[in-house]
Amino acid sequence: MSFRQWFNVAIIACTCVAAPGCTDKGKVSETKAQEHIEVLAKLADEDVEQLRQGMPRGAKALGELWEKEEEGKAPEPEILRRRLDKVRDADRDLALAKSTFFAILDKEGTVIRSNQDPDNLVGKSMLTSFPELRRVLAGEYVETFGVMPELQGSRTGPDEQWVVGAPIRNEQGEVIAAFVSGWSLERYAFRLEHQLRTDVTREAEQQGSGKVPLTYAFVFRGDRVYGAPITPEVNEEALQKLDLPAATKDGVVFHGQLEITGRKYGVAARRIDKLGSDAGIALIRSEI
Repeated sequence: MSFRQWFNVAIIACTCVAAPGCTDKGKVSETKAQEHIEVLAKLADEDVEQLRQGMPRGAKALGELWEKEEEGKAPEPEILRRRLDKVRDADRDLALAKSTFFAILDKEGTVIRSNQDPDNLVGKSMLTSFPELRRVLAGEYVETFGVMPELQGSRTGPDEQWVVGAPIRNEQGEVIAAFVSGWSLERYAFRLEHQLRTDVTREAEQQGSGKVPLTYAFVFRGDRVYGAPITPEVNEEALQKLDLPAATKDGVVFHGQLEITGRKYGVAARRIDKLGSDAGIALIRSEI
C-alpha cells in the first residue's frame, strides 16, 4: 500500500471514530451474537439435563402408581393422563422441562396416552419414527432423533424431534411400559428465540434505547437448520449454506457476519454435545 493510500484509509478510519453514531453495526452484531450464543448454550445444556434427570424418576413414579392402584393391569387412558400431570408436578425437573409432549407407551410401542389436547398421539406407534425406543422397552434409557408428523412444530416445512425414553417397571423389575418425552426442534428454536428477544429487549431498556435489534434463534442437526415456526425461510437457507456442523467441529464457536435480503447480521453458532454429536444452536442479530 502506498503512503497516499495508507493516508486516505487512516483519514477515513479517524473520521469514523470521531463522527457521532459512526459505528460498524455488523461488527457490533457479531460481537453481541457471540455473547448471546454462550447464554443460550447454557440454557440448552440445562434443558437437556432436566429431562435426563427427571425422566427416570418419573418412570419410576409411574411404575409405583401403576403397580399400587392397578395391580399390574394397564389403567384407563384418562387415569394415565391424570398420573402424567401428577408425576410431572411432583418432580421439579419435569415441571420445568421445555418438552413439547409427554407420553406413555405400551409394551408394543403404541401411545396409550399423552398430555396433548386433543391427544393425536393415542393409538400411534412411535417405533416407526423412533426405532431406538425399542431399547427402552428392553429396559434402557434412550435419547434419539426422528420425525413424527403428530409432533411437528408447525403444519408446514420440515421438522425433527429429539426424544427421551425411560422404562416403566413393576415391582419385579419387569418393563411394563415406557415414559417418553422430548421436543420439536422448531418449537425448541422458538423457546431459545423467546429468551433471546427477552434479553435484547431488556438490554435496550437498560441503555435507554428504543431500538431493539432483530434477532432469530435456530437449532441445527446435520445439514438441516430449524428456526421457530414463523421464521422466514430465507434465514434458515442462509445458515444452511454455512455448513454449521463443520464450522463448529471440535468445540469451535463459529461467528461472523452475514447478509440476508440486504440486511447485515452478526451470526454465531456452537455445538450442544448433550443434545447430539452433530447438533447445536445458532443465532443471528442485526442492529436497528
